[in-house]
Amino acid sequence: MKTLLQETLDLRIRYDEEPSHSDHVATLALQIFDSLRFALELDDRLRELLHAAALLHDIGWSQTPDGRGHHKESARLIREHHWDNLTGKEIPLVALIARYHRKSLPQARHEAFQALSPASRKLVMLLGGMLRLADALDRTHTGQIASARAFLAREAVTIRVKTKGRWEPERATFELKRDLLQRALDRPVQCEEEK
Repeated sequence: MKTLLQETLDLRIRYDEEPSHSDHVATLALQIFDSLRFALELDDRLRELLHAAALLHDIGWSQTPDGRGHHKESARLIREHHWDNLTGKEIPLVALIARYHRKSLPQARHEAFQALSPASRKLVMLLGGMLRLADALDRTHTGQIASARAFLAREAVTIRVKTKGRWEPERATFELKRDLLQRALDRPVQCEEEK
């Protein structure tokens, strides 16, 4: 039987037109997760769910050539896939983590989000916030951010990045997309370059 990762990669190969971007975003998202996992008491299964969502976050581009609404299409493709390695409760989590990588935050009118338990909604916001930041940190799809580490303090979360050169678009997009993780952790999220 295939693992969740193998199953995820099989789905991605059918739809993702730029796997190098989703690979890099997944790497950054997992680096942020790993930096926070002990402080936030996150387990290995949550890491696997984030990894799956990160690898699949852009598969919706295959359904919308102009990219409009691709985040919703990614969520739909994840929900409609016949999964062997995700439970019925995990499928909507992965779909919504991928869905919230761009555009609006979870809203009262988002039925799929509201259908989750409060604990699951918090997980979607937390893991979705990590994915949202990782996607921001590869805004240009050129891998300008080599790595990202998160530091949790009472007053803020700091994401320290190692860069490969100019990263102004990534920094600007980070400022716009830090909102979900800020809401999930109830504190400001800031970014700085590691020297």
